[in-house]
Amino acid sequence: MERVEAVSFDFWETLFGFLSPQELEEVRRIRIEGFSKVLSMPPQDIERAFQQVIVEMNRERETSGLEIPLDEIIRRTVKQLGINQAPLDHLEKIYIKAVFERLPGPLPGALETLQKLMERGIPLAIISNTIHGQIEKALLRHYQLQDKFKILLFSSEVRYRKPRPEIFHLALRHLRVPPEKAMHVGDTPDADVVGALKAGMKAVYYNPQKGKYPPELPQPHHTIHHLTQVLDFITP
Repeated sequence: MERVEAVSFDFWETLFGFLSPQELEEVRRIRIEGFSKVLSMPPQDIERAFQQVIVEMNRERETSGLEIPLDEIIRRTVKQLGINQAPLDHLEKIYIKAVFERLPGPLPGALETLQKLMERGIPLAIISNTIHGQIEKALLRHYQLQDKFKILLFSSEVRYRKPRPEIFHLALRHLRVPPEKAMHVGDTPDADVVGALKAGMKAVYYNPQKGKYPPELPQPHHTIHHLTQVLDFITP
């Protein structure tokens, strides 16, 4: 087995859990109500504007591979509503607060895996697609994990989204290892596995639900069902 000298991780649903569909719906409702009060507009108008902006955003992201951060999404929503001036910072806080207070913590095996990798002298990174990296950073601080990572790369800050190789190459430069000696672990085939392979890294597909891997996509080097299995690929 060729020695792995650095490991990067996806964030959501790899290291940290995310919200259930029911919880996401509750978060959406709270956001809409909060925006409605601040902007003095009917909730249905707010929701309609959000939906239009999200459709536009997803189309742009898929075409360009670039992120559209939260502040831009809010600006577009306000513009869609025909409002010239609005407290954008306050709206952003409402958006973040609604989700942050409901987020679950680290997934099973995450803390143990990170600690043991550090003990083996393996530098670590996070590579995450997100519109608001401040939430991830706050969670890492809350669980006292931020110092375990040599670099944190969020698409909202670097603009590149997985699977574009640029975001992986940024991590590799900070980790100071060639791609063939680095491993990326993530739960999304078309972002994490494809992206890591494009960058020349070893790709580990985290599949705790044991779902079927898309047959049309390139295969990962390894598939795991529990995060501690990452340790099997690292020389002690």
